[in-house]
Amino acid sequence: MDLGRAGVVELPLEETQRRWNATTPQWPIMHAVTYGITRDQMMARHKSNHIQVAYANSAGEADKAMLAKAAFADELGMQVAICGTRKNGKGWG
Repeated sequence: MDLGRAGVVELPLEETQRRWNATTPQWPIMHAVTYGITRDQMMARHKSNHIQVAYANSAGEADKAMLAKAAFADELGMQVAICGTRKNGKGWG
């Protein structure tokens, strides 16, 4: 399981519609920018343009949600990779 932090950005309606038309329009769409890892780096490892999202009210809550998900997956025997950085560019160590 690949986990990381990201933020949501707004794109012009025309670009959103173009992307929606190129995928499955029944699915919701969100434009996410991952912290500390480029789109190409993520796609090289993840090989999907779909993500599962946990929303949070603060950066601290987002860190806790991601790390709780990582701990849960680890307990289930899944290999977990934390990709990228925190929003401020600081690492996880």
